[in-house]
Order: sequence, then structure tokens, then C-alpha cells
Amino acid sequence: MLILIWRSDLSGASLKKCKLSGVNFKNATLRNVNFQKANLTNTIFHLSVLCGSDFRNANLKGADLRACDLSDCNFEGADLTGAIISGSNLQSANFKNANLKKVGLSSTVWANVICPDGTIRNKNGYSCDGNL
Repeated sequence: MLILIWRSDLSGASLKKCKLSGVNFKNATLRNVNFQKANLTNTIFHLSVLCGSDFRNANLKGADLRACDLSDCNFEGADLTGAIISGSNLQSANFKNANLKKVGLSSTVWANVICPDGTIRNKNGYSCDGNL
């Protein structure tokens, strides 16, 4: 069953520990949403605004985060194995202790990003390559 929440505004919502695997949030506004420990496997966020959202310890395996605003998001301890983040804004995002194996990261905006190993990338164009 596919759940479609396309173009919705759920800003400020708490979806902590929710099972949202495969949900389609394409082009949604999800500012400051609490996704802590949520199951977001294969969830579609393409073209969504997620700035300030909390993904700590969430399961984002295979998630589609292409062309999203992920600025100020907290992905600490999240599993993003196989996710696609290409074309997204990662400014001031926190990926400390996150799993970024096999993640598509082309054309992303990196500025002041905390890499999985705890190092910080302070200049646009830098990435966590070599610090995963």
C-alpha cells in the first residue's frame, strides 16, 4: 500500500518512532519535524523542505532525499545506507555517527556539515569524502 502525502505541510509535527516506510512526502514542507527513531526505509522526500528536522537514530535506508533542503537537520546515528541525497542542501547538517554507505551525494551543498567521524566541513563544495 502506498501512502501519498504529496505537497503537504506537516511542519513541527512529531512522527517519532513512526513506521513510515515507503510513504511519499514528495514536495512536502516538513520543517522542524521530529523523525527520531522512525522507520523511513524507501520513503520519498524528493523536492521537500526538511530544514531543522530531527532524524536521530532513524532508519532511512533507500530513502529518496534528492533536491531537498536538509539544512540544520540532525541525522546523528541515522542509517542512510543506499539513500539518495543528490542535489540537496546539507548546510549545517549533523551526520555524526550516521551510516552513509552507498549514499548518492553528487551535487550537494556542503557547508558547516558535521561528518560521521565528527569532523566539520566549513566551505561550500567540500564533502565528507574520506571522513565517512
